[in-house]
Amino acid sequence: MRKMRRSDRETTVEKAWEILENAEFMTLSMMGAEGVPYGVTLSFARVGSALYFHCANTGYKLDSLRKNPAVCVNAVRQQATRAEEFTVAFESAVAFGKAAEVTQQEEKVQGLLAICKKYAPENAGAAAYIAQYPQVSVWRIDVTDISGKIHD
Repeated sequence: MRKMRRSDRETTVEKAWEILENAEFMTLSMMGAEGVPYGVTLSFARVGSALYFHCANTGYKLDSLRKNPAVCVNAVRQQATRAEEFTVAFESAVAFGKAAEVTQQEEKVQGLLAICKKYAPENAGAAAYIAQYPQVSVWRIDVTDISGKIHD
């Protein structure tokens, strides 16, 4: 685990997972295929100690992940600007891991259902919706390290 400079703001690992899991989006950072840093904001869902996201089957993000699967993700939630104090209150989480393309159909559906449940929990039609898009690419990030920070 990386040492946080402001240890007074560091959370437990469990709280870091809670922050990440409940964040609206995450930013996925990686080494771009051309050797320069690259980041993109994605919708995602957690299943155990893994994060799932979906995307098209081609593109710069996938070229980059196939070349170097080491990634870092960052998510912020409950952000509130406090202008009178020249500060921002927030909860954030940073996780490191390796990305892997999901090739088994059962795991692809599991990841997609988790994403649907997170973003459309009241919609019972997730399985039928997923079946309409068999060509979608699903990726799993196996998290190896996570930390959280709260500034309130």
